[in-house]
Amino acid sequence: MISPRPLRFEVFDLARSWKQVAVAIAYYAAAQFSFAYATLPEAASTPVWFAGGVAVGAMLAFGVELWLGVFASILVLEFILFKGWLGLENLMLAIAVTLIATLGKVLAAVWSDRLTQERSLLDSPADVVRFILVSFLSHLPIGMLCAALVCAFGKAPWGTYPQVFITWWLSDAFGILLVAPLLVAWSRDIPPFQTAMRQRWPEAAAIMALVVVISETALTGDYPVEYLLIPVIVWAAFRFRSPGATLLMVLLSLLAVVSTAQGKGSFARPSLNESLLLLQSCIAAIALTTLLLCAVLHQNDQSKQALRDANHSLEDRVQRRTAQLAQANAEISDLNQRLKDENLRMAAELNVVRQIQDMILPSAEDLSAIPSLDVSAFTDLADEDSTDYFDVLETDGIITLSIGIVGGRGLESGVLMLMVQTAVRTLAELRERNSVRFLQTLNRTLYKNIERLSTQQRLTLAVVNYLNGSLSISGQHEDLVVVRASGRVERVSMTDLILPLGLEFDITAFTKRASVELQPGDGILLYTSSLPGALDANSVMYGLERLYKVIGQCWAEPAIAIRRAVIQDVRQHMGQENVLDSLSLLVLKRRL
Repeated sequence: MISPRPLRFEVFDLARSWKQVAVAIAYYAAAQFSFAYATLPEAASTPVWFAGGVAVGAMLAFGVELWLGVFASILVLEFILFKGWLGLENLMLAIAVTLIATLGKVLAAVWSDRLTQERSLLDSPADVVRFILVSFLSHLPIGMLCAALVCAFGKAPWGTYPQVFITWWLSDAFGILLVAPLLVAWSRDIPPFQTAMRQRWPEAAAIMALVVVISETALTGDYPVEYLLIPVIVWAAFRFRSPGATLLMVLLSLLAVVSTAQGKGSFARPSLNESLLLLQSCIAAIALTTLLLCAVLHQNDQSKQALRDANHSLEDRVQRRTAQLAQANAEISDLNQRLKDENLRMAAELNVVRQIQDMILPSAEDLSAIPSLDVSAFTDLADEDSTDYFDVLETDGIITLSIGIVGGRGLESGVLMLMVQTAVRTLAELRERNSVRFLQTLNRTLYKNIERLSTQQRLTLAVVNYLNGSLSISGQHEDLVVVRASGRVERVSMTDLILPLGLEFDITAFTKRASVELQPGDGILLYTSSLPGALDANSVMYGLERLYKVIGQCWAEPAIAIRRAVIQDVRQHMGQENVLDSLSLLVLKRRL
């Protein structure tokens, strides 16, 4: 797609002088057409002024340095209109009107460019609205000054000043609104329009046929069916985007002006000035709707393209990471086979898992480096049936927490834990902030790797994104414990948020999300099931009520003190009993 050239003043370049000549000729031709419908020729007042749109559109599309061609064309035009050769007074009037009119066109172009921040005026609905406001506001003082000049120089009586002023102002504004978008659209979107015409030429022919029929009926007959043109223009906007829609609008405007000037159609009034202004107000309303629609469609096209690019980039990176994980898996599998041959598999595997866990779990220094949160974590790897995993990382101010349990034991659990940690960090570095999409992408990656491993290992995993006090939670794990600054404990169920990962390739239908707001001093606890399930000598579980009581008593302390108090209380409850499963606890508090 070709973007319009950003506005800037440049030194006159002879090599590009043909553009100055072209815009001068186009402006003069549009002005001659418009003056054919002048209501006060002596005052150069006409309700139709497409030349203003030619000037502003050319400067927006190709650069504001084209003001020189616009100035030259206006000077020749005003010199002829006011007969500047007849005397100094007429010459002064022609020069004054030329300077003011040129200033108005440059003001409209530069102002529109600044308000849209050098984007195309068709890029968004907000930019279209700004362009329309500029079209009308920029020429309000121009119309007042030019009308005052022609009255002061005796070209029109002062009693006609309101008519001259309003006609001058509105004709310029309507001309800019109708013609400028056409030039901008065609300077930017010619290749896509040519492609659309080649592919959909029957639709283009049908649109033109409908335009001819409806225009003939509405503009030359006695049936006020102008509104039937709106669906045709919408059709053109959807199928041929802004080049087709703006071209159709200008053609309809030209046909309507000619027909109305001949006294035909529902806009014909005894006063030609009133008829043409009324006609153009209707066309301007349709043009406003059309331009807004084109901007919305352009935004939609851009969003789709950005999504396709992001998806392609993400898939490439995940594939590369999957290949790396596959290679690592092959190496670890080879090590596993050697350990089996040496009859040391179980002990060696558990040792490897411990090493992997020690390597990938965040250190106390990593947790203390997070400025907005006070975080402390604990994990204890048991000798039996599962392996705990958690991670805390910060990217661009967003903190991502993940905690899960890998079912089973041995080396495969460690491999799966390493896969999870790598994939989580990859997605975080790719700035994937939506916790639902985060888990869906992670699940697809793990599903394929689990298939490749030919293992029955599965895992539960919860992902929590934190930013400015807001938590977004998705995944399946133990209930999230929310502790307010006062020590009050709340529970957020995570049982139904998602299935365990790796069971199905597509878990979109099972993925949900919960949200929690944290005020300063508030926090959360994430833990594995072995914590409330810890047994004493009489097989009595530690339980959640005791956990909540300990948390409430020590919540005013730092996170590390809270974590130590909980773990100490759990061990006191267990006495001499050994924990049967891995035990992990993560405490997070929003700093005051």
